Amino acid sequence: MNNKGFTTIELLLTMLLVVIIMATITNVTYTYQDRSNYEEIISETVNYKNNLTKVIYDDILNPADRVVSITKVNDNTFNLITTTNKIYPLQIIENINEVSINYNEVNYIIPGSKDGLVTIEDINYYFDTVNSLYSMDIVFRNRNIEDLYKIHFAIT
Repeated sequence: MNNKGFTTIELLLTMLLVVIIMATITNVTYTYQDRSNYEEIISETVNYKNNLTKVIYDDILNPADRVVSITKVNDNTFNLITTTNKIYPLQIIENINEVSINYNEVNYIIPGSKDGLVTIEDINYYFDTVNSLYSMDIVFRNRNIEDLYKIHFAIT
């Protein structure tokens, strides 16, 4: 007898091997996709923090009319006051639809807040009377990443 075909056991073993290889490839692909999503969230959050900090510091360091003090209106609202008594309002907004920082009438939405992933962890405002230093920290967290992000600025 000269049968040159595959036996049922050989076919089953081949199919099992293909399934194992496909499962491994799928798992590796999902791992890289999750890592990519994680890094994208971190990048968006860091860019947001850096851009908003730059916008605020542009007013703080403006030589023509620089910010010289901060007054607290309530727990989430602050006024940055310039040498000519111009007021830049800063408000931290946290509601169901979004978490954002409204500065000088422009709303800066924190990335991920529309998905309910962002929370404001802390708002620290203090004035050092010895050094005449106003300082403010806005600390927020994205639930998809472990790190806290802080927008910090100081005015002397």
